[in-house]
Amino acid sequence: MKKRLARVAVVLGLILPVGLMVVPVSGAEGGGERKVYQTANLHDFPGMTTDLGGAATLVRTNQAVDVRIAASGLDPNSAYTVWWVIFNNPGACVGGCGLDDLGSPAVEASVFYAAGFLTGIGGTANVTAHLEAGALPEGVDVLIPGGLERGNGFGSEIHLVVRSHGPILPGMVAAQIGSFGGACGVNTCDDQQAVGFPAVS
Repeated sequence: MKKRLARVAVVLGLILPVGLMVVPVSGAEGGGERKVYQTANLHDFPGMTTDLGGAATLVRTNQAVDVRIAASGLDPNSAYTVWWVIFNNPGACVGGCGLDDLGSPAVEASVFYAAGFLTGIGGTANVTAHLEAGALPEGVDVLIPGGLERGNGFGSEIHLVVRSHGPILPGMVAAQIGSFGGACGVNTCDDQQAVGFPAVS
């Protein structure tokens, strides 16, 4: 598991170009807070050199983040998971947030489950995930616990990694789309795509 986590973390030092839009939220529900929308392209993993034609949009508020991923270039008829990689204190990263920073208490990083999905014959997917600040919900497959710190929806650096669990296996789908190691003893699992969103001030 540690070896696989190291592979997930390689992407963390590579921040991709990100579009940014700030939207003030008014009214009682918004409480005067703002929303920040960031959009970035998905790239191959681990090279991070090829734009795969997919994209992700991250929506930040002070106490939560939401992501929508439109992925292409995935394996057809296969199972996937998506993983949050969050650096709550990116200012403490050395030379950009990366593998070496995951173990640093000052960075306050965590890696944990975001979503799972299946592809059809086209190898595409549209996936959403929501994360509230505070303690992670029960049942989340956590590699490094922590989650999103309260009040840090804007100040955290957030990456997402799309991980393949191989062809859909009858009787194993729940594990394939719900855990880091699901069906990896039968299929070959690998991290195929990733996207990064720098912190917003």
